[in-house]
Amino acid sequence: MAPKKTITAASLVHDGQPIATQVVAKDFAWRRDSTGSETQTLYFQLENGCLGFVQLAWAYIALTTTIETNAMFYAPGQPCVFETHNGHHLKVHKKSQEFECKGLGMAWNDDYTQLTVKYTAGRERNPKGVSASFVFDRKSDGYKIGDGKTHIGEGTVSHYFYPAGKITAKGEIDGVKFESKGAGMFIHAHAANIMPYNVGSEWNMVYFIGHREDTPEDQRSSDNATTFHVLQYETPPSSGSVNCANSGLTESNQLKAVMWDTVVNHFDKEKDPNGSGYELPQRLVFTSNGKTVDGKKVKVTYEAKPTQRLHDIDILHEMPYVIRRLVQALITKPFVFERYEDKAKITVEVEGEKPYNVHGVTFQELTLMK
Repeated sequence: MAPKKTITAASLVHDGQPIATQVVAKDFAWRRDSTGSETQTLYFQLENGCLGFVQLAWAYIALTTTIETNAMFYAPGQPCVFETHNGHHLKVHKKSQEFECKGLGMAWNDDYTQLTVKYTAGRERNPKGVSASFVFDRKSDGYKIGDGKTHIGEGTVSHYFYPAGKITAKGEIDGVKFESKGAGMFIHAHAANIMPYNVGSEWNMVYFIGHREDTPEDQRSSDNATTFHVLQYETPPSSGSVNCANSGLTESNQLKAVMWDTVVNHFDKEKDPNGSGYELPQRLVFTSNGKTVDGKKVKVTYEAKPTQRLHDIDILHEMPYVIRRLVQALITKPFVFERYEDKAKITVEVEGEKPYNVHGVTFQELTLMK
């Protein structure tokens, strides 16, 4: 049987039209339509070294609706904390600008320039569980590739990005309080008429933050940081094994470039010592090509060598029973591998300019559904 077609968002852009376009408010509204899944995710990296994400996830699969809160917090020198909890019922208010479930609330202001997040799911279930609050002040324009939609078989997958903003955060992890500021990124992802495990068989995600190598140490802060992110996935063989990617580069909280052509290569694979059954790369090379916001060709290269295992997520173990049984019949071992690199470097090449390096830290996520 011939594979189903995959038509990427970039390939649908007409000649002469910009491939990357600005997002609009409705791109961040909850949809919850048809069979599929949806997530709203805030990623953060703080000046005290704490990094992670907070996510509200919705799925309608096999006549079952699930709401989950997912959160990861890593502070140097402390064990990484990952929590996933049943959020029960999702409540959406004010033209989809405010949404909440048990343990997690998110609310945008009227012009989508500020997001407030309150995460209490961990503390509600365990006295030593995590609680945290965030304020994300969006500074950059948001973007999407084309209309944001990639068509996979009879379904569509959409991604919308607010790639840069200031974060202020405070909370408590295992009884230790923290308060800091930093940088953040917000992503809305939506899949309609397609099961999550039919979207991609392999996903590579990167969130890098650092400073140009010529920036003096005493002048480095989250306000003048450079960030680079990648969200890349390959559709399953049944949909042609097509590479789909979104990447962005920001400087000092402003969008500098958007890239839609990203290739990820895995090297030096070793069998996972933790028993997932997968061979995991010890080195990954990300090569992203696109254009700056003023129309120049740009290329960002990142050779990743993760230095620390943060957490491995056994998706089947975390899923509700009904969905778990359905997925288990189709996928042997769906896993998410979360890693950290404390001495990362990206190289930026802009048309007509001298290439430069940026040094920093990276949160990486590799998802395998094979």
